[in-house]
Amino acid sequence: MYNADPGCQGRADRDRQCSLGLAVDPREPYLSGNVVPTRVWHGDVLDVDCQVPHGVPIVDEMGTQSAQWFRVHLPDGPAWLPAVRTLDRPVLPLCPPAPTS
Repeated sequence: MYNADPGCQGRADRDRQCSLGLAVDPREPYLSGNVVPTRVWHGDVLDVDCQVPHGVPIVDEMGTQSAQWFRVHLPDGPAWLPAVRTLDRPVLPLCPPAPTS
């Protein structure tokens, strides 16, 4: 995970102000109601297995924009990391389509 805020890079503590909430659904607006409880911090290595190239577009503090999201495996279930929050852009298969109700 990458945090563009220099004040949050290289910190040993896990100050919540420097954390990132991962999305529940990459196709829904990235707002507080669409965030899992687990937080991640700069430098965390996350286990990802697939990607959604056309989710909700996200723009970071530096103006980098992407609609790509990575599915992350957490102990309490899957979540989604916006591609603007990683320095790595791994080549991953597309995630299967979400079930419709």
